[in-house]
Amino acid sequence: MRANTYPSDVTDEQWALIEPHLPVYPGGRPRKTDLRDVLDAILYLLHTGCQWRYLPKDFPPKSTVWRYFDEWRHNGTLDIIHDALRRKVRTAAKPYAPRTTASVDSQSVDTTSGGEQRGRDNAKNVDGRKRHIVVDSMGLLLAVLVTAADVDDAQAAAAVFARLKGQPLSRVAWMYADSKYHNFALYAWVAENARWELVIVRRPKGKQGWVKLPIRWTVERTFAWLGQCRRLSKDREKSARSAEAMIRLAMIHLMLNRLCPKQGDAEFCYRTAG
Repeated sequence: MRANTYPSDVTDEQWALIEPHLPVYPGGRPRKTDLRDVLDAILYLLHTGCQWRYLPKDFPPKSTVWRYFDEWRHNGTLDIIHDALRRKVRTAAKPYAPRTTASVDSQSVDTTSGGEQRGRDNAKNVDGRKRHIVVDSMGLLLAVLVTAADVDDAQAAAAVFARLKGQPLSRVAWMYADSKYHNFALYAWVAENARWELVIVRRPKGKQGWVKLPIRWTVERTFAWLGQCRRLSKDREKSARSAEAMIRLAMIHLMLNRLCPKQGDAEFCYRTAG
């Protein structure tokens, strides 16, 4: 029996997918903290938006939870878990089907905690940070970069594209983006460093307000998924590294629920861009 009396957000089946990817350090004292309790505490904080010091007493001490979160965001553990789950989700959805498209976009959000990388996006009337993400045709995360909100999308695109190294892009032929990425310096960077083509999807002429752009709706859906976590409704982190880690954690939890749905959850079917 687990000592934690708070209802676990991670089922036994989901924990079995994560546990093999957690780092193991031989020697030393036996660990007294249940890592599943630590993960539950981090996901509780992610979904409720509460502050670290207000974690319920059923969880391990906030200093312990923070220490593991800080370790995992620095040593690549979250990246390893995220990429392993993404492979399983892609295989379960369409085995042996190559992904030939990807999409890039940004989202400006207010920042509540100050810290590094802050600016103003006058176009969106936002003081805070900007999230730049690249997703595949299923909307699953390939790369993320958090910058100040006043950083131009095309300027940050080269940096976020550089983070695609090692990602499953061997069959990707087209990277879709909106008109904010129409930049000749970016075109030159892509031609020199990438194997895919940057395709600008423009709004239909004469259209006013929000318009559903073909193929690129997948990246907008991913932002909607992230918005289900209250901690991501605004950028509540002091560092860009923590902000990126929270985005990866949100995608990890989403993919866990896709691979091992909880009892009573509605069945979820991915739609791929086409």
